[in-house]
Amino acid sequence: MQELEIIARKLEGSCDKLREVRRQALDEAGNKLLGAVRGRIGGTGKVQSWQEKHMGSGGGYTAVRPAAKAYDGHGNAVGYVTNAIEGGHRVRTGRGPSRARMQRVPGKWMYRGTNPARIAAEARDQIAQAMLKEWEKI
Repeated sequence: MQELEIIARKLEGSCDKLREVRRQALDEAGNKLLGAVRGRIGGTGKVQSWQEKHMGSGGGYTAVRPAAKAYDGHGNAVGYVTNAIEGGHRVRTGRGPSRARMQRVPGKWMYRGTNPARIAAEARDQIAQAMLKEWEKI
């Protein structure tokens, strides 16, 4: 009976280890996603600097998104501008003869094109390996 109690205590401790390992793996995944998004943006770095990594309060997810409550030089929210770049936007045409050759600017798809499934799979494998090592100690 005493051996079962020892195993039960070790398994309870592995739950805390799982939270720690998951948080670390998601933090690394967030850094990879941020680098991938910034790499797909290109340009001079202005829009790249608006992107930031966000971790869930419980450590259960990570995301890359535009900075909150930040504005560009024209007073537009950087999230609004980033969304227009991501998905494309219409070109405003004036009255009279227009010199605009396009009616719509195509999107860059800088978020969608980062292959987040691959990065998530790497994080999953990292968590699984760490927990296997932890459970081998039991």
